[in-house]
This record gives sequence, structure tokens and C-alpha cells, in this order.
Amino acid sequence: MFLGKLGNRLALHGVLLTWTVGGLVGFVGYRQMVSAVQREAVARVQDAVRVGQRVLANEFAGFDLEGPDPPQVRRWKLKAREAEPIGPIATLFRKARTEGRAEGFALLPDGLSLVVVRRAPGGDLRAAAMSLRGANRLPDLIRDVVFGADATAKGAATITLFEGDVRVATNVTLPDGRRAVGTRAAPDVARRVLGEGADWNDRAYVVDRWRISSYRPIHDADGVVIGMLYAGLDEAPYVAERERSMLFFALSILALMLAVSVEGWIAGRRLAKPLTLLTSAATALARGEREHIDVAKGDPEEVRALAVSFNHMSGEIHAQTAALEESRKRAEKALADYIEILGFVSHELKSPIAGALTQLALIEDGSYGKAPEKFARPMAALRRSLAYGREIAQSFTQLSRAEGEGFSPSLRLLRDFSREVAALASDDLASEAAQRRMRVNIEGGPASAWGDPDLLRVVLDNLIGNAVKYGEEGTDVLVTLRPIGAGLRVEVTNHGIGIAVDRFPELFEKFHRLQDPRLRSRKGTGVGLYLVKRIVELHGGTVGVEGEYGLWIRFWFELPPPPALAVEDSAENPRAEMAIEG
Repeated sequence: MFLGKLGNRLALHGVLLTWTVGGLVGFVGYRQMVSAVQREAVARVQDAVRVGQRVLANEFAGFDLEGPDPPQVRRWKLKAREAEPIGPIATLFRKARTEGRAEGFALLPDGLSLVVVRRAPGGDLRAAAMSLRGANRLPDLIRDVVFGADATAKGAATITLFEGDVRVATNVTLPDGRRAVGTRAAPDVARRVLGEGADWNDRAYVVDRWRISSYRPIHDADGVVIGMLYAGLDEAPYVAERERSMLFFALSILALMLAVSVEGWIAGRRLAKPLTLLTSAATALARGEREHIDVAKGDPEEVRALAVSFNHMSGEIHAQTAALEESRKRAEKALADYIEILGFVSHELKSPIAGALTQLALIEDGSYGKAPEKFARPMAALRRSLAYGREIAQSFTQLSRAEGEGFSPSLRLLRDFSREVAALASDDLASEAAQRRMRVNIEGGPASAWGDPDLLRVVLDNLIGNAVKYGEEGTDVLVTLRPIGAGLRVEVTNHGIGIAVDRFPELFEKFHRLQDPRLRSRKGTGVGLYLVKRIVELHGGTVGVEGEYGLWIRFWFELPPPPALAVEDSAENPRAEMAIEG
């Protein structure tokens, strides 16, 4: 798989990290760019509003209270002893009386107006008011001063004086080109500026399009919001500029990300190469081959240090492996020598022991004349010793063959295990059982099994022999055959002292003999149960033991079912030999 290789995985992680970071940088950059464009436009319209306020202040300063009355200006005088007028200009008159001059906005009968009041030397007050309704020259003047002729010609910049939320002087135009005098401000703008008395510095919908706008409230002398001063820029050019900048920025980020991705891919593969070599070398080392890793000077210092450590480890392992191999060969030779000597000695012992037993039997039968009565006990002891020697010779002969190289069972279908194996093993031990007034009973009837009859006979010989040797004299030994599916379970049960449960795991160890004071007169070789376990496991089966200490004990083994298509081979096949001495 593609991601199964370290180099591909590192390279892919580098690419993903690059694109993740690049995407994050692009998003933040986009937000910053949009914010910067927005701030620039808002700053321009805010400047326009401030300039507009100064232009209106200059209009106040330019009022001529003594000259002829222009059409848009209304003048009046108030004697020093006359009462101050009431209404929206009362505050301006009071301020002028105390400070000498006052000016501000007022909502008069002819609309939103600029009002100037001055105190004359004799104490009289002279006032002038100019209505802003239709005073379109003021928005045009502010626009020309702030944005220049180009913005004016394109209609991109607009200025408006509002009376409440109604445009009374403006250069915002309707679709037909007429000034939008008499139209209203957007409701959300009116709520914020007129209702809350707060500035609006954001995009707003003006007549027929979105504009970047700045609205400031116009207060009268009493601080009441009576109108608004607006400056705005058409949003479309800024949106277009923003999109062009964003496209350039996105292409730049994309190119950078592609470049970094390629470099990350190359770096990932370069970093993974020595690690891949290390993995291959470790795999080869696990197979027993000696490997050496070469790294380039340009590889990371950690990778080079790892390679040095691995090469040193490889050399040490190779040296230790060579030493272990030499030790293994010596051990195998020693084991082969041991098996050979064991087989030779046990085989050589069988003949003289068999001859001694034969001569003893002739003496006991009187073939050489009647033996004195006093020889009866020594001859019985001699028979027991010779029988034990024969058992040792048989056991060690079987052990040498079982552990010999190439030992394996010759498996075939046994159609009647009772007749082909169990009955023969029972006959093998009939004489020993009779001497102890014991019988060997077989239960279970005909049962089939898959195995080597000669080796399985050795198994039963050992189990029945132990039952006869260690069982209670005068009791029966029971051999039970239990089919389990297509397999077979064989049990050998006897009554007697048995074995403590906590000693069960030791029973099948080689050369292990349990020490029980009550069984001191009955000695074993420590080989029989080991042979039972080894032979059964060669058949693919299992062995076990159960019992109640002081009452009874049962040894069992289970043989697996035969192969599905197994048929008995009538032809004679080479088989693993294990002599069964009678």
C-alpha cells in the first residue's frame, strides 16, 4: 500500500502540513486584506466628514451680519431690552448675550439651518440663519475638497446633509441622474445615528447601491440630534480591488504552497531513505544475515548516529550468533553421542539380563535340582533386581530411539483400537498383573483411531505397567476407550495411593521420579511417562492425569480424528521402530 511505506507517509504528512498552514495563512491574510481595504475606505469617508464639519464651520465664520441679505439668508435684530426669543434658537441667543457670539444648527420653520448670533457694542443681538434645504453647493464643495475632481466626475464619492433622516442637500443621484433630495436614510443607519446619537462607520445601502459610509449626528445648541452629515464612497471599486488583490494573494500562496510541498515531499523521502535501509537491514538481521548500513554525510546527525549504532549491534549479534551456532553444533554432537551411548548400553544390557532371568527361572523350576529352602528369599530378591534392570534397559532403549534424529510415527487407520493395541498391551502385562493378583479390564468395545499401533502399544504398556506396579494389590486396572467425535480418548484407571494433585505437573518430566515413603519398594525409571507424552504429542494428541490422593488415579490421552480422506493403506510402509520387550 502507498501509505505503508515510511517515505510516502512522511512526504504526505509534510504536504498536508504545508497545505494546512498555507490555508490558515491564506485565510488570515484574506481577512487582514479585507480589513485593510475596509479600514482605508472608512478612514477616507471619516476624513471627508471631518472636512465637511470644517467647511460648515467656515460657513458660520463667513456670515456677514451687516451686509445685504442673500436669498438663502434670513437676518433679524433683538434690542438689548427686548425679551429673548423662545424655541430652537433661544439657547444661541443666551450664549451670545453672555459670550458675545454663538453659532450652531437649529431646526427652524424653513428646515435645518445654520444660525449665527452676535452681540453688538450697544448690547443689541443680531442673528442670521441660512436654511440647508437645497444647499447642494455645500456637499459639492466638501466632495471636491476631499476626494478631488476625478471622484466627483465618476460619482464615486458622495456627501449628504440630512434633516432628520431626509436628504435636504446631497450629490447622491437617483438612477435618472437627479439629486436624491427628499429620500431617506437606511432604517438601521437612522436608528443608530438619530436614535442612539452614535457614529456609523461601515457599509450602508445608499439609495440604489452599497457604499462605504460614515454618518455623524448633527446636534442643535441643546444637544438634540436633528440631522446627519454623511460621506460615502462607492463600494464597487474597493470590492474589485479587493478581489484582484485576493486573487494575486491566493496565487502567491498557492505557488508558495506548491513549492514547499515539493520540497517537503523530497525532504520526507530523503529522511525516510536511511530509515528504510535500516528497516531492510533489521529484517535481514532477523533472518541471520549480517548487514551494514551506509549513510551520506548530508543525512541528519541522528540518522547517522543510528546507523553507527546499528552497524555496531549487527557486528556484535553476528559474533554472538556465530558463537551460539558453534555451541549448538557442539551440543547437538554431545546429544547425538549421548543418544548413541544410551542406546548402545541399554541394548547391551538386555541380553545378559535376559540370560540371567532365564537361568533363574530354570533354577526355580528345579532344572538343576531342588534349591535349598533358604535360597527362596534371595532368589526372589534377585528376580526383582533383574526385572528392574530389564525395565531400565527397555526404557532407555525406547528413549534413545524416541529422541533419535528422524523419529516419527507411521500413521494409519486403526479400525479396532481395542483389538489392535489395547488387548496386546494387556497381554504384555498379564504376568506382572497376575503376580499381584490384579486383572486388566478393557471397556468401550471396538473404536477406531488414527495412529501408529506399535508406538501406541508402547504408550499403553507404560500406563498399564505403572497401574500394575503402583496400584493396590488385588484390585483391577480399568482401560476405557471413549470416542470423542471422530477422535479417541483412552483412560487407564487404578485404585491405590495415587499422587497428590500438586505433583501432577511433574509427572511427565524426563528422569523425574516421585518420592513417596509408601512406594519405596517400587522403583521406576523416570522415563515411561515422558515417553507417553512424547509419543502422544507426535500423534497430535494430548495427555493428562486426574485422581484423588489415597484412593485412585487416572491417566488419559486423546488422539485427534483422522484426515477427512484417510483410508487404510494396506501396503507395508516403513515405520518408526520401538522394540517391545516381553
